[in-house]
Amino acid sequence: PIGNGRCDPYFNTEQYDWDGGDCCGGTCIGHFCGLNAGVSRPFGIVGDEQRDPYSILGYKFCEDPTMAPLTIELHNFEVLQTNEEYNALTGNEEGAAICSTSTVNVRCNGISYLHFPTHTFTNASDCALSFSETIHVPFGSECQLSLNPACFGRCLDHNVTIYYGSDTVSAPIQSGSVRKQIMFSFGVPSKCLTTSLLRYSSSIFDISTHQGQATNALSNDVISEFICIEHNHLFIERYALAVFNASLHFKSSNWAAYQCHGWGLPAVRTACSNWSITSLTLAIDAGNQIGTIPTELALLTNLDYLTLRLNSFTGTVPTELTTLPLLEGLEIWGNQLTGTIPRELGDLSSLSAVGLAFNELTGTIPTELGKLKNLTGIWFDDNLLTGPIPSELGALSLVSLNLSNNSLTGEIPLEILALTDLTTCTLQNNNLTGGIALDVCSV
Repeated sequence: PIGNGRCDPYFNTEQYDWDGGDCCGGTCIGHFCGLNAGVSRPFGIVGDEQRDPYSILGYKFCEDPTMAPLTIELHNFEVLQTNEEYNALTGNEEGAAICSTSTVNVRCNGISYLHFPTHTFTNASDCALSFSETIHVPFGSECQLSLNPACFGRCLDHNVTIYYGSDTVSAPIQSGSVRKQIMFSFGVPSKCLTTSLLRYSSSIFDISTHQGQATNALSNDVISEFICIEHNHLFIERYALAVFNASLHFKSSNWAAYQCHGWGLPAVRTACSNWSITSLTLAIDAGNQIGTIPTELALLTNLDYLTLRLNSFTGTVPTELTTLPLLEGLEIWGNQLTGTIPRELGDLSSLSAVGLAFNELTGTIPTELGKLKNLTGIWFDDNLLTGPIPSELGALSLVSLNLSNNSLTGEIPLEILALTDLTTCTLQNNNLTGGIALDVCSV
């Protein structure tokens, strides 16, 4: 009958509410929940046929789409060459190789979803394999995977990796060796958070990453779930801000409450329109931030001004920022950025001012900047730029141009000297040649 704790495949459909919940952990309430439920061979391991079937617990036939799939992989087994005493006790041939799984237990919110006793392999070829099992737990769960290793004089090691998804190429959650870690604790965010954020990162479960820390913060606040469901585009912006916050070493604890009001900190200023971020400024009193610029800032699709000046950001200028369709001002000067100026900046049709001065940028000035008809200010001074000044910049309506203190070569293009609106032109400390108009550019 439905709801007796035994999974009946005939009733395991949405019409019968997945056999009244019998087929999934967390919904099963009968006395036999998870016992003898098609999991006689978890991980695809052929076990001892005499083993008590009630020593294994699981929900092999859980198909409820409201459940989150988790895959557990056992791999990288330590191989032990057995001694004479062990061989005598077990009847194994002299020198037979053995390895063993640990006892595996998975509990989420106090409910058991998988129990698999230890299993020993006496075939060396089996020890070279990996074994995986997919289980289903409720979204929003707090879970623990515990391991009890097999010991033969010493405990045998192997690795465990937990993935979100139904295979081992899905998003990794945690990984480690039994010898170093016998308990893994992890959370599964809500279905909306999980499905929304996996589109942007496979690291949302890994709390050692900024993406994982951001996901954890969103999972534990009181409003993100509502925003995710009702205003998903604003939730994605909230995730971008959470990643940005996680990347900052001052770690604002009240960023969520002040999403559109500066996070309550003088170092971070934001502006919004209809609760969507339009301006983000990390001011000079932000504590000299280090690390790379999070690419998730490109998820702030209504951003028109981004200012990250006078810090110690390293890495390159993220090309992802060049996908912001409304960006008018980009100021990342006074950091330690390396690499080249992205040619994709030429795709920012709304860009009116770009400041990348006082970094360590190399390469040439992209000719693609000549496409930006709204661009009036360029500040690339105090870098390591080489090559000529692109004549394409003469097609712009530049008011300010500063390329000083680089290693630029060649002649100053006449097209730039002919710019009628150019009021500030600074080109000194380069290797430029040819005639110049001193009343236009300072060299």
